[in-house]
Amino acid sequence: MENENQPLVSIGVPVFNGEKGLAVALDSLIAQDYPNLEIIISDNASTDATSKICEEYVGKDGRIKYNRLEENIGSALNFNQVFERSSGKYFMWAAHDDQHNKSFVTECVEKMIRFPNAVACHAQTEMYLRKEERMEMICLTHLDSFEGVTKLVERYRETRKHVPIDIIYGLFCSSAMRRTQMLKKTLSCDSVFIQELSIYGEFIQVRKTLFNYFAKEKWNTIDQDCLAILGKKKSWWLLPFVVVFYNNWKRVACASIPLSTKFRLWGVLIEHETGQLALKILIKVAGRLCPGRWKERLGCAIYWRWMHSPNMSVGVEEIFLERIIKPRLGWWR
Repeated sequence: MENENQPLVSIGVPVFNGEKGLAVALDSLIAQDYPNLEIIISDNASTDATSKICEEYVGKDGRIKYNRLEENIGSALNFNQVFERSSGKYFMWAAHDDQHNKSFVTECVEKMIRFPNAVACHAQTEMYLRKEERMEMICLTHLDSFEGVTKLVERYRETRKHVPIDIIYGLFCSSAMRRTQMLKKTLSCDSVFIQELSIYGEFIQVRKTLFNYFAKEKWNTIDQDCLAILGKKKSWWLLPFVVVFYNNWKRVACASIPLSTKFRLWGVLIEHETGQLALKILIKVAGRLCPGRWKERLGCAIYWRWMHSPNMSVGVEEIFLERIIKPRLGWWR
């Protein structure tokens, strides 16, 4: 299935109760103009019509492989499941409700071939919020700040500060993924995986908008993330930033890089988390002391000064305020 000019690309679709958007998402995958694909669906014991939809698409397209799990293993392990079943030189995850332009895979593969040191490639992404029957654009995400960043320590610092959340749905080099610990049943497992992957190569982008990412109306709470990833409620003593820091620290320790480089990466982690802790304290104190009528203005000032990513361009301002700025500050819960 693989030749020198058209390496096999594996697309993994982990899904749980995805009947609402699954058919449209699969249509956008089978419509890709790249000729050498396999599509692997892992159904995490869905209780809706997901299995019926998947079986219909298996009948439509011989490139689709479908596996249904007997019990729910959690979202992180289901993401790993589709990768373990893949055999392509390149791999990408696809959510059950996102949509790809038909040239997404072709453009990303061509860019990866031109940049052999790259481990991840993504296209510019329009992030939308479903609001009743309308789609409102929250923002455009990209990887502008990663362009030209070839040194490991600088790239690692950039992923810790400014990597967009949707890069998990970019195209990856499978051999680089196998060097990582993949996704674990822990909080922020996707960002921790991306952070580790940056150790092994460059992040590049296609400077075209080829991907539509559909965000939920509200971000998950920590309790909801714990239920989805860990399968249990958050313990009262659990500090999410400590968990993320520990997992990043451990992955650096296990990486196949010189010890001197590990110390430099640990320094990046300490510097970043110290700054984030100070910022969290500032936000908490400001939120408590600021009069209600000034909160929005002060909150926006704090966000634009210390929290905004250069890899994010605002779409509809009102939607960006409600969906990005206010949840990040946490003052209006």
